[in-house]
Amino acid sequence: MSHDVADDTPGEETTETPLTVLGLIGALARAMEGHQKAVIQPKKDAPKDPLVESFMRDKRTDLVVEVGGQKVGHYKVNTTNDRFVVADQNKFDEYAERNGEVDVIVTAKPAFVTACLTHAVRNPETGTIFDSRTGEEIPGLEFVPGGKPTGTVTWTWNKHKGRNIGLEVLIAAYRRHELDKYLQETPELLPGAVPEATDA
Repeated sequence: MSHDVADDTPGEETTETPLTVLGLIGALARAMEGHQKAVIQPKKDAPKDPLVESFMRDKRTDLVVEVGGQKVGHYKVNTTNDRFVVADQNKFDEYAERNGEVDVIVTAKPAFVTACLTHAVRNPETGTIFDSRTGEEIPGLEFVPGGKPTGTVTWTWNKHKGRNIGLEVLIAAYRRHELDKYLQETPELLPGAVPEATDA
């Protein structure tokens, strides 16, 4: 007995989205993208300045975000690291020349500068900066302490074993309308077109 489909038996039909509909969806996506930049993006960036100000005032570096007692993620104020910089170029160039590490224009070779800054160590009692490899004092360098805000913050979703549980917790609370009271002044974020739980 043949199991071939008869010629007059309708098979599965694949319906393609009409180009006009694709164009309409594309136009809507562009409008939403513009709306995202104009309305949503400022809300996304809103914690940055208060966090930096809080760091300057209280040295607060982190802000943990929770919903219903569950951690969603955290913001972290990015800060500078301790580092050495060339403060007196002439003195440093003389030092580089004594070590045979100068270019024709009589300036320290970039690789030499990088090596010196990398291996520089400061005597906390005298403030003298020297090369940890040779013990030789390095003139012209200055120690710049870190810990100052860079003006940016970093957001990190709470994750567990690679799973983005912070985002899942947030979207679940959003779908249960538990966040509505916080979104009254931002109706664009109220539940309507519910976002999917994907990384952002």
